[in-house]
Amino acid sequence: MSQDRFTLETTGAAIAPAAVRPHHNLHNLRYKKPTEAARTSPEGHTLRALSDLTVVTCACGLTTPALPNDDARLAYEQHRNEIRDEMA
Repeated sequence: MSQDRFTLETTGAAIAPAAVRPHHNLHNLRYKKPTEAARTSPEGHTLRALSDLTVVTCACGLTTPALPNDDARLAYEQHRNEIRDEMA
């Protein structure tokens, strides 16, 4: 083995410092199916079937109410674009 220690300075690699790089675990965007309790509204009206509803969640705190699948997809895409813009 060589006595020389491997360092980034000796390789010439250009890596941004940790303070400059974005924190990748800040977001964790996910689709979730609502629980059985979300099936009825506070007024007692029956809502759509659970298979028609989706909740969008993210580690940054985003949690949508149970939305129709198309609306949930739009909310997901909008937040994904915000994440992309935040990282740029």
